[in-house]
Amino acid sequence: MLLTADPLVVRHARKAAAAAGFDVTLPTDPRRDDRVAIVIDLEQPGAIDEVGEIRGANPDAFLAGHLSHPDQERWVAAERAGCDLVANRGAIGRLLRDHLMSGTGTRRRFPLLDDDDLAGRLGLVRAIDETPFGALAVYHVNGRVTVIDDICPHAGAQLSAGEVDGCVITCPRHGSQFDVQTGDRLRGPADREVKSYEVLREAGRVQLVWAD
Repeated sequence: MLLTADPLVVRHARKAAAAAGFDVTLPTDPRRDDRVAIVIDLEQPGAIDEVGEIRGANPDAFLAGHLSHPDQERWVAAERAGCDLVANRGAIGRLLRDHLMSGTGTRRRFPLLDDDDLAGRLGLVRAIDETPFGALAVYHVNGRVTVIDDICPHAGAQLSAGEVDGCVITCPRHGSQFDVQTGDRLRGPADREVKSYEVLREAGRVQLVWAD
């Protein structure tokens, strides 16, 4: 489905859909469940809010947004609102075609921070309350960026408020310990691990990535 009037994007998106054997529908099309991909112009008024609404109504669709000029703030906001792909108007057709032709599931991304935020930082880098998976904590240990749940499974304390020693985080409430690289439980009273997440460092940013 095309939510853009940009002639270049429309032309390239139609070619991408045709090459992959898909039809292009209009925004007024009543069908919702069979949308494979949606392309939206991120420079139109209210586009970022619309991205969130579209994601909620079409959770399985590949959501791509385009910009005509570099705007990092809008770019990141669109990704955090639910865009699977953000690209300039000249590249989005090729990237959309590659996705449609690949036949693979959607790979979601959520930007966490910039590479510059890691400079000189070891241990806890940032605690982020609002992500698609709830509260997460980002760590920089042994030359790696890792992400784990920021809630202790024992009593719900914020893990990132505890002390980090090497790759070990100690819960500030009851002393449970976890490996920030893997989420493994090292010491109770917690009786299970915390979840760890896949991270991608690309184009100067650190992103959370997962497959639907």
